Amino acid sequence: MKDILPENIRKSIEQIRLDNTSGSVELAKKSAELLIFLVKKTSSPTQNKNTAYSLIKAQPTMASIFNLVNNLMINIEKNKNQQLKNIVHNYCKKFIQDLETSDKAISKQAIELIKNNTTIITHSYSSTVLNTLLYAKKSRKKFSVICTESRPKNEGIQLAKNLGKNGIKVKLIVDSAVYSFLPDVDLILVGGDAITNTGLINKIGTKGIAVTAQHYKIPTYALCSTIKFLPNNYQVNLDHQKNPNEIISSKISNVTPINYYFDLTPLEFLTGIITEKEILKPLEIKEKIKHLKIHNGFT
Repeated sequence: MKDILPENIRKSIEQIRLDNTSGSVELAKKSAELLIFLVKKTSSPTQNKNTAYSLIKAQPTMASIFNLVNNLMINIEKNKNQQLKNIVHNYCKKFIQDLETSDKAISKQAIELIKNNTTIITHSYSSTVLNTLLYAKKSRKKFSVICTESRPKNEGIQLAKNLGKNGIKVKLIVDSAVYSFLPDVDLILVGGDAITNTGLINKIGTKGIAVTAQHYKIPTYALCSTIKFLPNNYQVNLDHQKNPNEIISSKISNVTPINYYFDLTPLEFLTGIITEKEILKPLEIKEKIKHLKIHNGFT
């Protein structure tokens, strides 16, 4: 018989599932905090396991949540002689700390790419991109930013607001206008939900921007910590459609609204991935991913 999750835990997982505007770092942190909360309340291994798997299902494209669970399960298996509560608590606390330090390390590397009077385009909302641009501002870099609205949830508007209120000059544009602005751009910085051995999973539209940027020879970087690297044998389904009502609120005869949130940008269209440790070229990324371990529960 299944060990049913407490109501408050199910509600928290549902909130994470429905959150389509926060960045993956924020949602990974919430997931780790939820596991810490649960392990304090129950000693049931089944409840802990069910919660962990439910978190992955809630945001299946977010590698940071998958790796939180995957690495935790590997850790538990390695330390069977220790108390489960201690393993989960210690691992999740360190995971949260690593998220925060990784963000700062990425920002320090990324701002070296921002020269004075640089024009930057970014797409969707990424807390790592936000923190990098705020850090660049504090470091007295002179630059301007172009934000796409990022349909259908328009999370790019929130990024623009956060930048603007901190004194950064921002142009906010509709998604389709990005191609008209690209010829005058110096740098593209985006976040990402996951890095696979074939590409970057990020908000739909990223692929088109990266392909066009390569035509104009604009450096294009994804700001992603290594916790977002997915093992080779873990598959992400990008065909899952979101609520069509986000596109149109009423039915139209013979019209089918298609609402995908994510696309996959092939690695060869990226100049590099800025991680907390180093800036990696596409071939280097594939080599790193090749050595990642996956728990047998996912194979």
